[in-house]
Amino acid sequence: MNIRFAVIDDAAFLRELVKNIVTSVGGTCVGEAANGDEGISLVQTTLPELVFLDMVMPLRNGIETAKALKELYPEIKIIGCSTIDQEPLVQKALESGFDDYVTKPFNKEQIINAIFKVLPHLGESTHGRT
Repeated sequence: MNIRFAVIDDAAFLRELVKNIVTSVGGTCVGEAANGDEGISLVQTTLPELVFLDMVMPLRNGIETAKALKELYPEIKIIGCSTIDQEPLVQKALESGFDDYVTKPFNKEQIINAIFKVLPHLGESTHGRT
């Protein structure tokens, strides 16, 4: 899976988990950030195709970060990864620029499925897909 991605989450172990899952299927992590402000700077300097974004973070939450990223880069894909699973908040996230949403705790299959959902061209060939 040839994709450049970034992970924005205040929990280091979750950044590492997402990074390990996506790199295990051929993705390239261009960086990590612990809050929304760092995340926006990271995206501006690395220009990933995909961002994994937490909802609850210091300085700027996921919804504010997603709105800012989509204003700067409308084509960027954002997958939310959060413990928040209340339907009204998930809907607000999707309206704010998230392209898909995975609830923590998640597994490898959920992350991979979310990637193929937001970037369907990656799933055109099933060769090598796990």
